[in-house]
Amino acid sequence: MTPVDDVSMNYGPASKYYDLFASRDDVDFYKELAIEHGRKALELGVGTGRVAIELARAGVSVWGIDNSRYMLDVARERLVKEPVTVRNLVTLQLGDMRDFQLEERFPFVYIPASTFEHCIKEEDQKRCLTSVYNALEKKGTLAFDLSQPSPEKPATSWWIDRRELGRNEVVRTIFSRLDRQTNIVSVNLFFDAYQDAKLKERYHEYGEARISTKKDLEELLEKAGFEIEGIYGDFDRSAHSKGSKRTIFVARASL
Repeated sequence: MTPVDDVSMNYGPASKYYDLFASRDDVDFYKELAIEHGRKALELGVGTGRVAIELARAGVSVWGIDNSRYMLDVARERLVKEPVTVRNLVTLQLGDMRDFQLEERFPFVYIPASTFEHCIKEEDQKRCLTSVYNALEKKGTLAFDLSQPSPEKPATSWWIDRRELGRNEVVRTIFSRLDRQTNIVSVNLFFDAYQDAKLKERYHEYGEARISTKKDLEELLEKAGFEIEGIYGDFDRSAHSKGSKRTIFVARASL
């Protein structure tokens, strides 16, 4: 999910291709936490429903917020194909993760797929954490994952992925550039869809993300009223280190 009035990821028509390239490494991690916390959860940045639907299949009631109508349309298309028992457990809503109000309160809130990084400004990060705090039940739990910053990584990089779908093929090209002064990374994504080796359609999306250190988030969480319960380096709950690929936080509302 992306903030609506900042330059951030403009999840548009290419949303229909996102699941082709999505990882599933995080699903069991968030599913286990949701089951541990009463089988009721709020997902910020629900996107295509990739994680939410898996939780619903496990009997978890999930509310999902996203500010991309395109992403939510894909999620609804996926839900239609699910049994009614799963569909009834998922509620989708258009909204901004930095500023939302729900009548429901949740024992568990999660923000997967580095979505929190789309809070570009520190003020956006604070607003998001405050909104989460207000949406949690007493002593409720928040979990989210982030990219691991590393000075060894090149400031500029690009890579290509491809997926075959019978006679069709989708090629995703990513160009990224990190501004080490601001810790803002700009990302250009191109999705080229081919049918019978002929280009059928192309989509371009541009976005920005804020890369934060472990210390940055520890301070932000404390100021927002959270007590950190665990910091992991991967979704297998392994210990976090400087060599970890990710930084994963689990924190509890202090009141």
